[in-house]
Amino acid sequence: MISFTSLHVRPIAAILTVVALMAGASSSAGQQGRTTTQAEPPNITASGQTNWTSHNLDLDNSRYSALDEVNTETVEGLAERWSYEVVVAQVTPLVIDGVMYFHAGPNVIAINAVTGDEVWSLELNEARRNRVRGPTYADGKIYAYNGPSLVAADARTGELVESFGDGGVLPVVGLALQHKYPDTYPPTLDPHELGYRITAAPAYHDGTLYVGAALSEGHIPGGLVIATDATTGAIEWVFNTIPQRPQDDGWEIAQDTWGDGQRAGGGVWTQPAIDLDLGLIYFNTGNPSPDYDGSARPGANLFTNSTIALDLETGALRWYYQAIHHDLWDWDHVTGPVLFDVTGADGEIIRGVGSAGKNCLIYLWNRETGEPINPMVETLVPTESNVPGEVVYPTQPIPYNARGVQMTPFCATYVHLDDPEQQARSRPMYTPYSIEEHLIVAHGGSSFGSPAFSPRTGLLYVTGKNAAVSMIVRPLGDSLEPGPHGDGHSANFEELSRIPAYTPTTTLTAYEPASGEEAWQAVFPALSPIGASGNLATAGDLVFQGADDGAFYAFHAETGEQLFRYQAQRGIRSSPMTYQVNGKQYVTVIATNTVLTFALP
Repeated sequence: MISFTSLHVRPIAAILTVVALMAGASSSAGQQGRTTTQAEPPNITASGQTNWTSHNLDLDNSRYSALDEVNTETVEGLAERWSYEVVVAQVTPLVIDGVMYFHAGPNVIAINAVTGDEVWSLELNEARRNRVRGPTYADGKIYAYNGPSLVAADARTGELVESFGDGGVLPVVGLALQHKYPDTYPPTLDPHELGYRITAAPAYHDGTLYVGAALSEGHIPGGLVIATDATTGAIEWVFNTIPQRPQDDGWEIAQDTWGDGQRAGGGVWTQPAIDLDLGLIYFNTGNPSPDYDGSARPGANLFTNSTIALDLETGALRWYYQAIHHDLWDWDHVTGPVLFDVTGADGEIIRGVGSAGKNCLIYLWNRETGEPINPMVETLVPTESNVPGEVVYPTQPIPYNARGVQMTPFCATYVHLDDPEQQARSRPMYTPYSIEEHLIVAHGGSSFGSPAFSPRTGLLYVTGKNAAVSMIVRPLGDSLEPGPHGDGHSANFEELSRIPAYTPTTTLTAYEPASGEEAWQAVFPALSPIGASGNLATAGDLVFQGADDGAFYAFHAETGEQLFRYQAQRGIRSSPMTYQVNGKQYVTVIATNTVLTFALP
């Protein structure tokens, strides 16, 4: 099986718009918002300010800030400056001209980034089930999202931008489905009922928003990447991560990788990255659906669990690499992508892209060609399964370093338990689950929390979890019934639980991307076996990291030495950010329901 394909770009028809569709599209287009103003934004000097305008800061998704007032010498003096109580968890705020913006449930809130006083809040009348990680800023507007819709608000006032979509609200997923499949999805479609959500901030460049749509667990007919006009909301192009028909780009490659089963899953959970020089946009896809039972979807299930590069202007497929074939473990390939430039052993510049997932492996490619920087070896894995009809994929790609040795995983791929009975049920990575006994398989990894890359150290920093679950599957074949949690996620397994004998921990690992070598790793306590926040690298040679036990750390970016620790009252599941106002550097992280902002005295 060839997991890399270089594609020629085919000419496409002129890009269509969807202005005519907007009038009839359902979803939340007709909802209105109410803005409340409470305080004034701060007074800003002409210089000495640095903004944070997108979830991962820049088009590279680097999460690297050039600020260095807080550095290895001064960080021990970092102290809480202000806090703000609000219902929010995994969000990374934005800061523009001294005002901080973030999602809070279905609402968008702006606060003074110096004092923490609320400036305005935008309350949307229709609340959707959101898993949001923060908005995007562009051209004086805050682009938020609510279920399968985008919302545009004036950054100064919080008022909806009437020219965007229908009164400031764009049912972007519904319009994208109508644009791509006009004979299948009518204007009355509510994509929310199909399982679609937006869970990550759009990427923005030159008047266009690039939006990813999830959820794999909603049994969606493929995740979507949507290019839409940032002024009007007109759809420019749509790419489906699981091609559904011969007209879909990538159909020839993916059509025989699903058997006769439903082609479902492949949600886009995290923000895309963009290389303007190459004219490419990169994104990661999640697991196929159903999660743990692949009997109805024999084959590799392209393009799930993949990193994909598209033409930025047309949305045409340029290259892909599937990190996990025929996923049976819900190991979403979701962390990243992050772009980086490093120098190889031969002195040549490597233009790379990196991603990680719940399997504790990090994948590094040449972002122009999709070829691995170092070998990725298709390796034989366990294939015995007692799930009726299951055909386990025989190999999985394992990343190697430049020395020809398997790269060191950033967390446990096999757990050693104290209890002999539990240890007897522990299995190595890629072992299929059973319908007869509760097998224990490592299941933590990197989950949505974005990595960071520092051009000062040349290191890539990825956060993970050492964790395990005990599970027994209940195969459902072609059907997808509501599971114990009512969202389809648990539809085909009986139990998913923590292992009491195995205490989870969080890892922060630094890799040298050209060689694939681990530079250092820090391990610290965790409470939950699932999920981890991302990190932040700065020119102060620091890496900031939160943990779900409430600890907030700063590590030396070159050595991994712990230089700072703050204990919050609540767990941290969001990724930190930093900004500057009037020459002063601030660092912000959200501990569940509390925005915490730090600065030097």
